[in-house]
Amino acid sequence: LEAKLIASTGNKLKLLDGKKSSLSFHSRLDGAGVIDLGSRGYVYVSNSEETAGGVYGLYFNSAGDILDYISLLSNTRRNCGGGLTPWNSWISCEEWKRGQCWQISADPTSPNYLRAQKTMIGGRKGG
Repeated sequence: LEAKLIASTGNKLKLLDGKKSSLSFHSRLDGAGVIDLGSRGYVYVSNSEETAGGVYGLYFNSAGDILDYISLLSNTRRNCGGGLTPWNSWISCEEWKRGQCWQISADPTSPNYLRAQKTMIGGRKGG
């Protein structure tokens, strides 16, 4: 078993094309999962429990090379728990009094890609 450091908080990631990611790697990592994108590779999805919150996606090809690192959800607070769904999306939940849960598609071929949807979970009356 081998381990390789590929990202650290506050630093940009080196991508396969030799460029650096446009975003620095997020802090206060919390709930996370891996979504299989078939022959296109996979994406590591991770919540950020910072006050500004958010969910980020680290994209790999099938050989494990880093292709991209992007924000999948913003304008949320303290994204803590989360989980993968059977339909290959990610649920991210905010951890604060009026927090909501959001469904995110990290698959660029999905019609809901980068279009987070508030769920019926969370808050006083849900989404």
